[in-house]
Amino acid sequence: LVQQLHGSVPAMCASHPPLSYAAWLAGACGVAPHDLHISAQLLVHGMPLGQPERTFSAAGSKLRWNEWLSFTAKYCDLSADAALRISVYGTAGPREPVLIGTA
Repeated sequence: LVQQLHGSVPAMCASHPPLSYAAWLAGACGVAPHDLHISAQLLVHGMPLGQPERTFSAAGSKLRWNEWLSFTAKYCDLSADAALRISVYGTAGPREPVLIGTA
């Protein structure tokens, strides 16, 4: 379940009014906060398995996805070296995704 983006940076508290982490992150990367989304990709043997799943947010909505991401592969069918890559993206313009970070 992907709900919200949380974090803390000292510069957030110094701004007036104080910013949320998502608003600060979006501003630091030059994207609009409502354009942030999460992409999750299953990896097996270091290679992508299937298509990535991603969150969506409606324009003008608060950054709260509250979405389940589901994959076509079953957990019991994954190998021991399977991993989940989670990336945060923003949008710099039409069809111009900006990678903000990956874990």
